[in-house]
Amino acid sequence: MACELTSNVSLDCRENLGGIKTIFLASATGDDISLSFSGGSTNTNGAVTGITWGSTSIEDLTTLGENSFEFQQPRQSASLTETGNFSEENGTAFYQSVLTMVINKLDYSKLNTLDVLGRNTKLVCIVQTNNDNYFLVGNETGAIVTSSTAESGTAFGDRNGLSVELTGFSKSPAYELILS
Repeated sequence: MACELTSNVSLDCRENLGGIKTIFLASATGDDISLSFSGGSTNTNGAVTGITWGSTSIEDLTTLGENSFEFQQPRQSASLTETGNFSEENGTAFYQSVLTMVINKLDYSKLNTLDVLGRNTKLVCIVQTNNDNYFLVGNETGAIVTSSTAESGTAFGDRNGLSVELTGFSKSPAYELILS
């Protein structure tokens, strides 16, 4: 692969929103994740048009399957941060995506769901931003729960619920999903 710049980046209009609207998670434990790209079988522009793991194939979010979870996020509470890691000494380049989500109102059902997620060794993780863009965390390698905090809060206005952090690693930046 040539390491050449092939396009410019122009200044966009100020019509952008931060934050995350919804997070979709499904177990891919033990299964390889394969992706379909708009330009063919390899990534040429970062746009994914289909995801397959094991016998599950999705081309839209309604086909994630019965073992999937949808987490709607309270406004201005969840975030996705991706860090590029580049080592000249080792000749390596990879991306670490960290997704922080919140689940309000602490109860047994939500703790049980967290336990199931935390025991998975590979999750398909799709993030819907407030701009209605969808991104895949961890691309082909998936994501895992790396930490969680359950808290009751102290004052009446404090959060009573969970904070969950998921982490994914990939050789490429997070792919944008263009699903029907």
